[in-house]
Amino acid sequence: MILDLIKKEWTDVKRDKKLVLGSVLLPLILLPLIGIILFAAVVSQPPIIDIINENYNNTKYVKELCSYIQSNHGIVYINSTKPADVEVIFPSCFYENISNVNRTAIVYISYVISSRSSALQLVENGLYDILYNTSIQRIEYLENVSHTKVSPSTIRDPIEVALLYKLPTGKQASYQESQFSQLARIVAIILFPAATPVIFFVSDSIMGEKERKTLESLLASPISSRDFIFSKLVISMVLGLISSIGDLIGLIAFSLFAPYIIGESISFSATFTVLVIIVYLTMILLTASMSIIVLLLLGGSSRNVQIINFVITSFGMIASFSSLFLNFGDLSYPLSLILGIPYVQLVASVMFYVFGLIQESIFSILATLLVSVFLLLLASRFLDSERLLLK
Repeated sequence: MILDLIKKEWTDVKRDKKLVLGSVLLPLILLPLIGIILFAAVVSQPPIIDIINENYNNTKYVKELCSYIQSNHGIVYINSTKPADVEVIFPSCFYENISNVNRTAIVYISYVISSRSSALQLVENGLYDILYNTSIQRIEYLENVSHTKVSPSTIRDPIEVALLYKLPTGKQASYQESQFSQLARIVAIILFPAATPVIFFVSDSIMGEKERKTLESLLASPISSRDFIFSKLVISMVLGLISSIGDLIGLIAFSLFAPYIIGESISFSATFTVLVIIVYLTMILLTASMSIIVLLLLGGSSRNVQIINFVITSFGMIASFSSLFLNFGDLSYPLSLILGIPYVQLVASVMFYVFGLIQESIFSILATLLVSVFLLLLASRFLDSERLLLK
């Protein structure tokens, strides 16, 4: 009986070829396009800086800043009126002040709001080089005047900072692992939007029966409520997996462009890739089970479908943004209660793996699987045909 229902569902899907093609082609086009746009924004559009020099004597320092910016792939204009991300002004009194050991020179930076932040950072780093070199020269001058042998660099930098990294478990980590954790956070954000089409597939599979006037006869047939729900679940997940082809290609495209975006050569390991696939499949199952039980509780009206989409999307957004702001490796009560929100445990499982907490990662996935199965059993047990038909 259950196989017959699944075949019927698949036949209905094949009649609507636009649904299948759209679920594959849209993410197949859009997600790689997003990766290309990010790549173009970072690589193809270098930061533009305009340097205004109000005194010819400042030329030495203007050239130093210009050289630094250009060596870091920036574009520099001198005394230009062309649009730029950042404008740097060397006032006429700059040379007089910087050449005097008792004075402080001022440089004015004008940053265009919403422009590339890397342009401002590039200017600040270039000015820091000038600051450092000038302070060394002043220390050398004082050394010669006082006839004292000192190390200008030691006086200039009396403290050396060695930056170390460690996992929440206390184990020492590398810089590459730190960057990998940041990349994993982005992957965790991408996962939920990739699973949202299942909400539509579940709602459409039941609402489609209602619109074709076949839902009443189907519910009146001798099939069990469990078979009815399982068939809807299977076909919705199949469509979700089909749509994930585009998501997978988009994720691969993103991982290829990621080294250019974050400036580090980082790649996904085979184990991490398998984990992401498992988490994604579990997320599809959870989305389908939540969609079914909420639809059965509220009824099959179009208004209720919008409520379902809003509720599930809200949970998913909470989980996605929690990956940015929470340290899942060191959650304490009462903040740890957030793990009880749907989808948060799946996001946490990705971060647990990055932090070396393998057991916690596996437990989070298994717990979500159990919750998903429980919701499906609950839906099949309390299926109310009248509510589904009339509301």
